[in-house]
Amino acid sequence: MTTMTTTKSLCFVATDAISFNVLYQGQLEYLSERGHRLTLVCGGEMSELQTLRDRNVGAVVPVGLVRPPRPLADLRALVQLIRHFGRQRYDVVVVTTPKAILLGALAAAFRRQSRRVIFFQGRVYENFSGISRTLYRLLDRLAASCAHEVLFVSRSLMDEYCRDAAIYARKGRVLGAGSGNGVSATRFDPVVRQAPSTRHLRAQLGLADGEFVAMAIGRICADKGLVELEALVGRAAREDSRIRFVLVGPVEDGAGGAFERLMARRNVLHVGFTSDVASYLALADVHLFLTHREGFGNVAVEAAAMGVPTIAFDVVGVRDSVADGISGTKVPFGDVDAVWKAMQEIWRDPLAASQQYPNARHWVLENFAQERVWERYGVFYEQA
Repeated sequence: MTTMTTTKSLCFVATDAISFNVLYQGQLEYLSERGHRLTLVCGGEMSELQTLRDRNVGAVVPVGLVRPPRPLADLRALVQLIRHFGRQRYDVVVVTTPKAILLGALAAAFRRQSRRVIFFQGRVYENFSGISRTLYRLLDRLAASCAHEVLFVSRSLMDEYCRDAAIYARKGRVLGAGSGNGVSATRFDPVVRQAPSTRHLRAQLGLADGEFVAMAIGRICADKGLVELEALVGRAAREDSRIRFVLVGPVEDGAGGAFERLMARRNVLHVGFTSDVASYLALADVHLFLTHREGFGNVAVEAAAMGVPTIAFDVVGVRDSVADGISGTKVPFGDVDAVWKAMQEIWRDPLAASQQYPNARHWVLENFAQERVWERYGVFYEQA
């Protein structure tokens, strides 16, 4: 690890403690080990706040931030943040996740904190239209006007923001090739695919040896491609392909009955939320990433680190996390026929497919290894 040069007081603000516990796994520890004094301001359930405290990376300050729009609660949270920034001075204030970005930026600017940074890790209104999209864009622009610098988790996300307003081009930047937390090279390693635990999990799920497995990982909802996945499964059934589809993640919406119809098919298996993504990726012959939007598609990079090719729609956030011909294939958004064609090439000759992307893991380690990503952020926060 890089030797610390300048100790800083860093304040991170997120809407929910779960964001720190998921998106900043290991990174907060790394920053603390570099000698920085961390303060973590967030809302969330008591269990997540306690998990964050148990990590012993810095002071945890609970505030009344909530994810849904709630005017009175949001006003109270803004007052709490203003009071906190009135009592405490920091070298750097970093605000991330949608609600915290707006309220945190306003509060830090009101109290004239010396260096204010916004970190956009996604755009929830990417597929919105009309007045809702216009309102969200204005709120993001207001937040950006309160910041000195704006970080983006991916180049394609920054490009979309820059199309909306010149302020993002003036203040914005992406560190390295993107990613908010990088990928663990030891956890996501191809050797896991040959481990006894992987064979045990395969048997536990009822997947026969040699059976082709197409896996989709993430929240199960329309935004993550549930409707397109149903069409793809139907196409595979008509072709009698004997492909098994494994869906890993919590169900957020059934997309008009699509999830229930998928569950009625014998070649579709659903696994709920898991924190052990690597064990399931180890079963996959191909990773299907049919999301409509991302900030940065980290699961595609995790798959590449394990030697599993990804087929994905060419959308914001995925353009950076899937490298055509290196880690997988991107197809036009919504083109299920193109997904099926790319999948057939892998299914018909899995051995040839495994040899088609020999540089996938090297590409991941060169650009997204956790230690490299953490160091980029550490150096950025240490700048005067």
